[in-house]
Amino acid sequence: MILVAEDHLDSRDALKTLLEAVGYRVEVATDGRQAVTKAVEKHPALILMDMMMPEMDGFEATRMLRRRADMKDVPIVALTALDGARENVLAAGCDDYVTKPIDMPAFLEKLERWLSTGRRHSF
Repeated sequence: MILVAEDHLDSRDALKTLLEAVGYRVEVATDGRQAVTKAVEKHPALILMDMMMPEMDGFEATRMLRRRADMKDVPIVALTALDGARENVLAAGCDDYVTKPIDMPAFLEKLERWLSTGRRHSF
C-alpha cells in the first residue's frame, strides 16, 4: 500500500487514480498530521509526501516518522515544486523526491524501483 499525503484535492485524486490504475492500493492523507497517523496505523510500503501542507508540513511529518523505529525503513518520496529541494528533503529524512509537475513515466519507474527494493536507501 502507498500512502499519498497531499493537500491539493486535484493532485491527490490524480495520484490516487493513477496509482490504482496501475495496480497499487492507495491510502490518502490531506495534511502532515493525518499522514503521520495513517502511516503509523497502516504501515505503508512507501509514502509520497507533499512537502507544503497545512496543519503540519511534509518536512515535520517526515521528521516525526523518522524518529519512530517502526517507520525508519519505510521509503518516503517527497513531492515538491520547490527549486533546490534535494538538500532540504534529505535533511528532513526523505529518501528521494519528485518535482511537480510530475513526469508520469519517470515517476512510476521511480516508485517501482523503491517498492522492489523492500528497504530504505539513499538516492
